Amino acid sequence: MIRPKLGTFQGCRYYYKRMNLINNVPVSALEDICKQIQELDASIRFAGIANKFGNLRALSYRKNLIPLLAEKETSDYAMKAVLRAATREDYESKIGKLQYSIGKYEKMIRATIPVMIDKKDDENKLYLLLSFDLDSDVTHTIQNKVLPFILKNKNAFT
Repeated sequence: MIRPKLGTFQGCRYYYKRMNLINNVPVSALEDICKQIQELDASIRFAGIANKFGNLRALSYRKNLIPLLAEKETSDYAMKAVLRAATREDYESKIGKLQYSIGKYEKMIRATIPVMIDKKDDENKLYLLLSFDLDSDVTHTIQNKVLPFILKNKNAFT
C-alpha cells in the first residue's frame, strides 16, 4: 500500500490499492471517478469510494489540501459512514431509498451517496463519500453536479 506523507498534498494522491478490481472495475477507474467528482466543484475537498463494508477503495483530495484526518481516521470514518447509510436502509419501505445524507461539522461538511450498480444486486453497492468546505452550497452541488455525473457515468461503476 502506498501511504501519503502527512502535510500538504501536491495534487491528488491515492493510497487504497489493496485490490486491483472492485465490482469488476479496475481500481484505477474508480480513482479516476473520484478525481473527476472532486473536480466538479471547487468546494469539494475530498471524494472517496467505499464498498458495502465501508472499505475505502479509491479517493482524491483537492490539490494542496491539508487533510483534517489521518489515513486511519479517514478509513474509520468511511466504515462508520457506510454503516450509518446501511442502517437507514432498514426504513426504505416506509420512507424510500436514501439519495444522499449530509452532516455539517464545525470544520467541514460531509456527504454520503449510495451508488447502486444494479437495483437487484445489493452485493455490488458502492458509496461515494464527499467532504466540502463550510461555505459551500452542498445540496446544490450534489443535486446539480454530483448526482448527474453519477447518472451519466453509471457504466463506469460496472
